[in-house]
Amino acid sequence: MKAAKSFLPLFFLFSLFFFALSSCKRSEASEIVLDNSDPLALAPDVRWAVVIEPYAAFREELSWDAEATDYCKQGELFPILASALASEENGGEAWYRFDNGWLPASAITVYPNKLRALKAAASLGAKK
Repeated sequence: MKAAKSFLPLFFLFSLFFFALSSCKRSEASEIVLDNSDPLALAPDVRWAVVIEPYAAFREELSWDAEATDYCKQGELFPILASALASEENGGEAWYRFDNGWLPASAITVYPNKLRALKAAASLGAKK
């Protein structure tokens, strides 16, 4: 009887070990595919802006009084070329440079990569 009592805990330990191993399924590793079609999408040195205002005007200079060079609408995204602070007499606001001109920080949201900017633009209802 004493041998049976010492065998019982060992039996449960082996049973538990067997069930633990049998419940772990080996799954096939799924391949992660990286889209390389846009080399700037994940470039660490390129930030992206999404327009959050219904309509915004690109300006020739860092001033609300500067001539409008082009227009954009909510959900559009652009790579940022440069950033600067306007003078105190022009409000001291941060402005961002794009191919079409300057936009104030109040008209955009800045993202660290294009993929995050695309996701944000989609949440604003922008069409691809």
